[in-house]
Amino acid sequence: MKKLIITGLILTATSCISKSKIYYSTNRNKCIHNLETMMDWLQEDFAAGNIPRHMADNYMLVLQNTRCSLYKKNKLKHAECTK
Repeated sequence: MKKLIITGLILTATSCISKSKIYYSTNRNKCIHNLETMMDWLQEDFAAGNIPRHMADNYMLVLQNTRCSLYKKNKLKHAECTK
């Protein structure tokens, strides 16, 4: 009986904790759009002085590389992604 009660409590506790879901898009163009929006926000935050240059540069590099990878996966051309 104790095992049933403990199991029930554990299942109830874990179901309450895992309420948040992560939604994602399988559409690469939407992912590219989201990355470009994030790049715009990063530039705005840097211009406002909320992020130091070295951090902004590091974040921007990751965003640009990810965006270029998606462009290449879609077989699309982009001026910043040609090498």
